[in-house]
Amino acid sequence: MEKMGRAFSVVVLAVSLLHAGKAETTQVGKGVQLFKAGKYDEAYRMLRPYAEAGDPRAQFTVGLLYDMGSIAMMDKARAVEWYRKAAEQGLADAQYDMGVMFSKGEGIYKDLGEARRWYEKAAAQGHPYALYNLGVAWERGYGVQPDLNKAREYYEKAAAKGVAKAAYNLGNLYYKGKGVAKNVAEAARWYRKAAASGHPAAQFHLGWLYEHGEGVPRDPKEAKRWYREAAYNGSREGAWNYGLLLEKEGDPEAGYWKKRGKR
Repeated sequence: MEKMGRAFSVVVLAVSLLHAGKAETTQVGKGVQLFKAGKYDEAYRMLRPYAEAGDPRAQFTVGLLYDMGSIAMMDKARAVEWYRKAAEQGLADAQYDMGVMFSKGEGIYKDLGEARRWYEKAAAQGHPYALYNLGVAWERGYGVQPDLNKAREYYEKAAAKGVAKAAYNLGNLYYKGKGVAKNVAEAARWYRKAAASGHPAAQFHLGWLYEHGEGVPRDPKEAKRWYREAAYNGSREGAWNYGLLLEKEGDPEAGYWKKRGKR
């Protein structure tokens, strides 16, 4: 399961459930901004009193400070304590991170069933990466018997919220015919959605489809375009195939890209 959308999810935190006073809300907001600016000690000093008083935004951000704020403060067990306080008050980002901690066994024992329970709470509030991780859990059987129909449903919900990896995984399901009838045109649609968001593996796969005319009209120019995008985004497969196409054109840069590519 993925640790996505975490550190800077503070920008979309819900309004405090306990402290609606203007002064308190302003101070918590300032603490969050200090955290985002990398001023971790200042953020901690400002937020800790509000966290202890029960403000879920402050609790969550203190959890982030212990989880990933700085080496000096890193304490995964304390991160879990603060995430739990905010999660139990219904903060979706904290519920998601509780799922991550249980799924990885960080700061607490590893328990995929408990991870799924927290992901479900966050997903019920529309948390994009909780939806994605539930898709992964159902596809790969993390703490459950695999159910590709459920995996597909969660991926679709996550993809609708802009999670490129969810769109890519949907493309794979349709391309391989896993839990759905094999449909390469539908696979291409999902790969395109992920590719447009910069997902390198999706860009490579889309290039492959255009090169071979699978699910889309054969189009060497489009194949080259997507291989190039994949290569620029770090895909070794994309770099290799881009190099091969350049080689066919007699382009002197072919060797460079093949060298960077997958052997």
